[in-house]
Amino acid sequence: MRKQTLGKTGLELSALGFGCVRLTAHSRPEEAIEILNTAYNSGITHFDVARLYGFGRAEGILGQFLKGKRQSVTVATKFGLSPPAGLVGKRWMVNAVKKALGPFPGLLRVAKRRASQKVETGVFSPAAAQQSLETSLRELGTDYVDLLLLHECSIADATNPELLAMLQRQIAAGKVRSVGVASEFGKLPPDAALLADFLQIIQFNHNAQSRNLPRWRNVESRGIVTHSIFGPARPLAEAIRARPELARRFSSDLNLDLSDPLVINSLLLHYNLQSNAGGAVLFSSTDAAHVKANARSVDSDHYDQRQISGFIDFVDQMLGSGAPSNLQATDLDPVR
Repeated sequence: MRKQTLGKTGLELSALGFGCVRLTAHSRPEEAIEILNTAYNSGITHFDVARLYGFGRAEGILGQFLKGKRQSVTVATKFGLSPPAGLVGKRWMVNAVKKALGPFPGLLRVAKRRASQKVETGVFSPAAAQQSLETSLRELGTDYVDLLLLHECSIADATNPELLAMLQRQIAAGKVRSVGVASEFGKLPPDAALLADFLQIIQFNHNAQSRNLPRWRNVESRGIVTHSIFGPARPLAEAIRARPELARRFSSDLNLDLSDPLVINSLLLHYNLQSNAGGAVLFSSTDAAHVKANARSVDSDHYDQRQISGFIDFVDQMLGSGAPSNLQATDLDPVR
């Protein structure tokens, strides 16, 4: 799989990265490690996790996978959202609850929902950031992370001079290679000029329906990481079933079978790869076949700009869009 240097970080990331948000959806840690190995063996070498994921368990699973591979992968983790205070440092408790409620999926969902409501947000004090990083390094079994991101931060968090000074110290100490922000689009004003120069990474949601990347200003020198790429897949499938004639017309015009979910998924992936050609694109899956198919699609599926632009028009007609009206085919230039 091709790699590219992310902004001015000097870091080489695989074009497709694996999001670890669903690692603990597997019934056993061994299954989660197996899916990570599937991604790695498919050419994916960037892995994105957070202190929050799995109520603190996902980093430990990723750490087990990283043994013997650390120098051949890049790792991003995040701080600012913390597991419920009563669960911090108590993986055994989370594992015990999950095991006990495993046969009762309804009760397990209720327990997860209640725990999610107790997540601590906005934990961006220098001391909390330091503690979160040290915990992440310990769980990941490494002495550095490639990317450390402020998780769902505000502009006030991202411009706090004391926090920024602390982060710069971690870079100087070699514990962090690059720092940035990871927030849903709209939480930060979309102008990178408002961020400190050393916050070199901007990570946010972007896909064929919610085309947020063109809304950002002054991002030329930043490394861009996008996620939520398959968000439109389910509503598109429902819309295609409801409006088959429109799907057939676009299929004929584009010489693509838009009734095939695999084609839709490939187009959703390639829209992101082309629109964020200089950055990295994240996805998450618990299905090994899907992981392999997505990785294979990066190099094996090819669409010209007419097909990608036509697909965007198709998405707009099927679902509507919050994208800027002036999005042009040149925005999709894969060499941008």
